[in-house]
Amino acid sequence: MGLRLGLRFSLVMVILALTLSGEGVEAQSRAGCKNVHYDLAFILDTSSSVGKENFEKIRQWVANLVESFDVGEERTRVAVVRYSDRPTLEFNLARHKSLEEVKRAAANIRYIGGNTMTGDAISYTTQNVFVERHGARPRAKGIQRVAILVTDGRSQDYVLEPSKEAAAAGIRVFAVGIGEALKVELEEIAAEPKNAHVFHVTDFNAIDKLRGRLRRRLCEMRRIICQRSAVFPVFLLTLCTYCLSNTTHCCTPSLDVLCPNMKVQPDRFKPGSTSYALDAVPD
Repeated sequence: MGLRLGLRFSLVMVILALTLSGEGVEAQSRAGCKNVHYDLAFILDTSSSVGKENFEKIRQWVANLVESFDVGEERTRVAVVRYSDRPTLEFNLARHKSLEEVKRAAANIRYIGGNTMTGDAISYTTQNVFVERHGARPRAKGIQRVAILVTDGRSQDYVLEPSKEAAAAGIRVFAVGIGEALKVELEEIAAEPKNAHVFHVTDFNAIDKLRGRLRRRLCEMRRIICQRSAVFPVFLLTLCTYCLSNTTHCCTPSLDVLCPNMKVQPDRFKPGSTSYALDAVPD
């Protein structure tokens, strides 16, 4: 028991030190994604409720967000799926090999109109985007697979099972809801922990406000920890070993880089938790 309590307390201290020291938050955010590489797919709702004018804002948002990444064949690869009645692969992970190519392609994503079959789009992405024949790298290489789904309304099919299949395939899904998108549905779509992977804004004019927050989720904490982990090599090695063997006691998604196989349970440090009498640790 003493070892567990000591490790938990040390974990909180290390995370606080890593977060507060060094460069400012914005500097970390701007640079963060340049040193981490993903297989990244955007899943974009092009149903009738979106409208052509609003979809232009989504296209611009995608083009702006990809500027955060070091796009390249051996770096971050980007794909886009658009969907309404059925999903369509706009371009796969192997198609574009530079940031400028991706931005030009994003500006030409077609708007269709129709119904909102979000579950079908998630299944399609799992089966047709994150596969080696379409440019995804083998999971053994350790390249994290990330999908960012953007929708403005309720799905007309079920999303829970397709989302579970995506998670089982190692895909980390961020759910971005606009306007009347349902929170409960966004949570069914998103990866764990939900509060780190669900975003919502009231209308399309506000979507760009999410860009910085989403970028930080993808990049900032990962960069801070990776950059400074050498300061605590023995402790972190011990911590990873502890996390892997005691998964119910790991408390923060920020350590998924150091302990990629651990099960994250952020509620462990919330007030009232039976694990330990500490205040909630900010995500």
